Amino acid sequence: MGSRTGEVAPLEGERTNDRPSLRQLLAPTRHTVERSGVVQLFPEPPVLDSSETEEPNWPAAIELIRDVGARVRQARRYTRDVVEHSQSVIDGAMHRLEETERRLRLAESAARDAHLRAERAELAAQMADARARRAEEEIELNRAKLAEAQMWLKRLYSSVQIEFRDLSEDP
Repeated sequence: MGSRTGEVAPLEGERTNDRPSLRQLLAPTRHTVERSGVVQLFPEPPVLDSSETEEPNWPAAIELIRDVGARVRQARRYTRDVVEHSQSVIDGAMHRLEETERRLRLAESAARDAHLRAERAELAAQMADARARRAEEEIELNRAKLAEAQMWLKRLYSSVQIEFRDLSEDP
């Protein structure tokens, strides 16, 4: 290989040292006779010097091909690097997405559990409230019974006192 394989060739449209293009290097310098019915695909390169020989400049053509090859290899390396970087960015994003989804599932599960606990607590509170109301009703009922019993005892005591007074006064 040549000494320029590691070098970076200029981009399209840029020229260094005003080198001719590959088409110009490989084209014969003598004017070709136009054939009838043949469409010319590439325009004839301008004649640079009448002292040129008919031989193409092979070393310059090979050097130009090497430059193009180096640019292609560099473009492939750059493309591979971009693809690897893009893949690592995608992999990182996918990993973060999976981790976020996992945390979301955990949070949803915790929220469902908390909701169930809240419902159970609310039911327990309702049951406790019902028991408290029943206890208050029982207390009121017992107070009423106690008041009735106290009145009955007072009447009984009064009756007993009257009876004993009557007994003690009669002799």
